[in-house]
Amino acid sequence: MPPSLPQADALPHLPVFLTVRGRVCVLVGGGDATPPKFELLRRAGAAIRLVGADPAFAETAEAAEILPGPLAAHHLAGACLVIDASGDLDTNNRSAALARAAGVPLNVVDRPALCDFILPAILDRSPIVVAISTGGAAPAVAGLIRQELEALIPPGLGRLAALSGTLREEIRRRIADPARRLAFWRRLYRDGAADRATALDLLDQVATERPTVGALTRIVLGPGGEQDLTLRQAAALRRADLLLVEDGVDPAVLDHARRDTPRRPPVRSAAEAAALREELGRGLQVVQLVAEESQSLAPRLAAE
Repeated sequence: MPPSLPQADALPHLPVFLTVRGRVCVLVGGGDATPPKFELLRRAGAAIRLVGADPAFAETAEAAEILPGPLAAHHLAGACLVIDASGDLDTNNRSAALARAAGVPLNVVDRPALCDFILPAILDRSPIVVAISTGGAAPAVAGLIRQELEALIPPGLGRLAALSGTLREEIRRRIADPARRLAFWRRLYRDGAADRATALDLLDQVATERPTVGALTRIVLGPGGEQDLTLRQAAALRRADLLLVEDGVDPAVLDHARRDTPRRPPVRSAAEAAALREELGRGLQVVQLVAEESQSLAPRLAAE
């Protein structure tokens, strides 16, 4: 078995988006959380098996299989997950025992110790969905973060994402270079194209225009590491397509860049310098991170 990570580096949960459309999801009802969990499963297209729900709510639960409680082993047949929204501790413990025995993942509302998975706070801009989790420690904080993001991610962005999905193959065919494709996506996001014709016009522009020259940004970090970052430097890290990282750079600084941004040691040879100039010529945004007085060939590229 691989060695376990230090607690500070370990994720409390594996972030996943699970396809439940057309699959059986068991919802144990009875508590105040039943209606919102039912609605969440309904919007995800699940085949909902509602067990032990309040009769008044069960009458309104359209397109669901309604079964009397308490939860029993046969209720879990063919299920891909169980959510217990009963709010009753005895029912919660019964659900946990039955779900474990059946090997079906379980979520118990407000009882993280009984959960195999959690349901994060969700910002829905379908097909863009943002999930925010505190690992079950502070759901209210996750909800507050979601409210902040709602102001930053406008509802129309979902329509833009849906439009983008219809253009992916056309974009790949017209623009072979990944860096230029990324430039197109950035401009599409910035301009917020409202329809296919506008997006295709923008694609024509990007496909035919001369590539924008990239930029090399050098960030020298003092003893404070992450604490020394300015807002401008943090923004450059978020935009970076490539990071050149010196030894001794505070690892926390790297958290300000995208997780998928490639990381390489700094330029040490003429061949590496030539390769970097080529990447800059393709429009890549490169950030070099330097610890204190460390030097490399990269800052002298512009002069060569």
